[in-house]
Amino acid sequence: EEGASIGKSALSRLRHPHASSPDGERSAKSHRSKETRFARSLEKHLSEQARRKKRKESKEKKISKRKSYVRGKVIDGKHELYTLSIAVMLGLRTSISQTNKQLVSNASNLSDTDKHRHQLQWLDSDDFMAVEKYEFRPHGTDRTPPHQLSHTFKFKDYSPLAFAYIRRMFGVNEYEFLSSVCGNANFIEFISNAKSGQFFFYSHDGRYMIKTMTNAESKFLRRILPHYFRHCSQNPNTLLTKFLGMYRVKLYHL
Repeated sequence: EEGASIGKSALSRLRHPHASSPDGERSAKSHRSKETRFARSLEKHLSEQARRKKRKESKEKKISKRKSYVRGKVIDGKHELYTLSIAVMLGLRTSISQTNKQLVSNASNLSDTDKHRHQLQWLDSDDFMAVEKYEFRPHGTDRTPPHQLSHTFKFKDYSPLAFAYIRRMFGVNEYEFLSSVCGNANFIEFISNAKSGQFFFYSHDGRYMIKTMTNAESKFLRRILPHYFRHCSQNPNTLLTKFLGMYRVKLYHL
């Protein structure tokens, strides 16, 4: 009987090694504690990720609902400058899109060494004096899209590559820039008592200002643009006004 009982106990230990062995019990407890710690860590990570996502969505919602601090008359379809503002938006979308295509094309033509060094195209005097011309017909052309304005208008983009580099120097995202200036199909007219008599507009979110220029002011800015470009590249935190583009719109019916 004693031998039988000893045999049964040995057999039970072989079948259930952790049930009767102190080492087995400690191993099982350690394994369960590790699983518990892992489950808690995973739960904490998921909850933190959910909180981050919720904070991000709340922040984006607040930004989307934020009203512009700029006060002025909104240029809508009844405003006398509505046609001009729509022409500016169409021209901006098209010209910046063409400039970005040119930058991508120039980057693809670089050698592998230059790509590895992240080198960009050098600008010369011709780039600062370059003018890209567009003709916007109601039915569209090879370079311009059709539009709903009843008249053809011309659009000029002055120094497109230079201003594209300046926007990148100041950390301006092209998509956000176009969304701000051209996204809502209206500007806000800012009434100014400046002696120049020029028009001042804000983008719908108040982030950018659009100002009309005289012929003399346009020539002056183009003349100093190489020096302005050099100053901004050497002083990225400059307090000078950030000029992000210069354009001209010519409406035939005005």
